[in-house]
Amino acid sequence: MRAVDVLLVLFQCYFMLMNVTVERCYCHDALKPGDARFLMPETLDFAQQHNPLFLSRPRWMQVATCISAYGFLPFYIIIGLAALLDRWASLRVPIMFFIGAKGYAIGFYHLMEFTSETPPPNLVPYFATELPYILSIVLVLMQLAKAGAAAQKVKAS
Repeated sequence: MRAVDVLLVLFQCYFMLMNVTVERCYCHDALKPGDARFLMPETLDFAQQHNPLFLSRPRWMQVATCISAYGFLPFYIIIGLAALLDRWASLRVPIMFFIGAKGYAIGFYHLMEFTSETPPPNLVPYFATELPYILSIVLVLMQLAKAGAAAQKVKAS
């Protein structure tokens, strides 16, 4: 297994953890002091310091987080399996559709974050949490391109 695939498997595990913990909780309820569920005290602390828009929980962000929490998880599993089993070529189509949706979601999210009345005050911690999502898209696209090139070589020979 290549290092990039190991990294992608780890990223997908992280994303799934966020889906079933932070995102699921945020989908159904606002961040509030005293919430002792797994990762919620840390999420509240982070939002208070570095992401006031997330803390304010506008309706569009709640809905987007619900979609991510419940709709994106199966695709993280698919990408994890593609990386783990080197099945990039055979899983190319659903992964490409998902990467398109994920890219759009991340682009929209950052546009809204940085054009809101409360943009992130501290960019380093903000992007430290966002970077895995962005990097994952780039790495997945690289793996898909390699798989496509390998498939073309096989067809040509």
